[in-house]
Amino acid sequence: MIVTLTANPSLDLTLELDSFATGEVNRSVSKHKDPAGKGINVSRALHKNAIDTVAVFPADAVVGSWIESALTELGISTVTTRIGEEVRQNITLVEADGTTTKINETGPALSSSEQSALLSQIASVLESKPEWLVVAGSLPPGLDGSFYVSLGTLVHKHGARFAVDTSGDALKTVAHAGVADLMKPNHEELEELAGRPLPTVGDVVEFAQSMLGNPEAAIVVSLGENGALLVNHRGAMWAGHDAVTPDSTVGAGDSTLAGYLSADVTISAEISSLQEGDIARISTAVAWGSAAVQLPATTVPGPQDITIAAVHTVVHPSLTTAIKELHV
Repeated sequence: MIVTLTANPSLDLTLELDSFATGEVNRSVSKHKDPAGKGINVSRALHKNAIDTVAVFPADAVVGSWIESALTELGISTVTTRIGEEVRQNITLVEADGTTTKINETGPALSSSEQSALLSQIASVLESKPEWLVVAGSLPPGLDGSFYVSLGTLVHKHGARFAVDTSGDALKTVAHAGVADLMKPNHEELEELAGRPLPTVGDVVEFAQSMLGNPEAAIVVSLGENGALLVNHRGAMWAGHDAVTPDSTVGAGDSTLAGYLSADVTISAEISSLQEGDIARISTAVAWGSAAVQLPATTVPGPQDITIAAVHTVVHPSLTTAIKELHV
């Protein structure tokens, strides 16, 4: 089982428009309303592909309750902590040419008692012995990266592994604490963490390996249309998908992470720590992420959408290759 924590969940409203003009009246041609937040998106993708998952998140009585009900209707197990302030609502504008504009609310501040209740809920879920706890997305006001570090320590005490998909100061705190078994930054987020450009494969690999917290830790660096790099102590591996026509990039990174984890919990123990296991993980990650960008709004891919055969991998790619030159 894979447990996800979304500390700052959202109701995502996606409006599709022919074009968007600032300062003008714009009319949408369609809309989608989805329960969201990065961890919730990971659980949605896992569940759609028959991977056992539980979504943990704080929820108020209105917006949060709607998110809980929407996930329950999908058949996804949820564990929530009731909070007083309203869960955020995010707006995404998607133009016909694929241009995406996001307007994200900050989210509610959690009181000290609400934070404690959330931690207690997570501890209770960890008693069920999941294989992974995934913390994904931004943190609400009042919480910082130390919250994720504390969770990492708690997860390891329960014998589970800890995956992190966040950015900014939270990513920096977690990365330097060395508690993550898996991190999934995109290229820009990794450069921000490094404090310098990482233009080549060698730059990415060298820095990512310096951030690995234990011998089995891994970092998946998503590169958009240039695929993704998997970096661990065994080296690096690149994967890219045949060219696709994007519909919406919103949530694609969450599906990438879900794909990686789905492969990790389903491959055999015999190949888990071998090159074959790494190929399975990164290929599945890229296949799921590429499938997601071809779907509208924050729709997550199902088995019928995913084409692993369209993914190409390169073991130990040339370290001098520029990231922007990686392609199938």
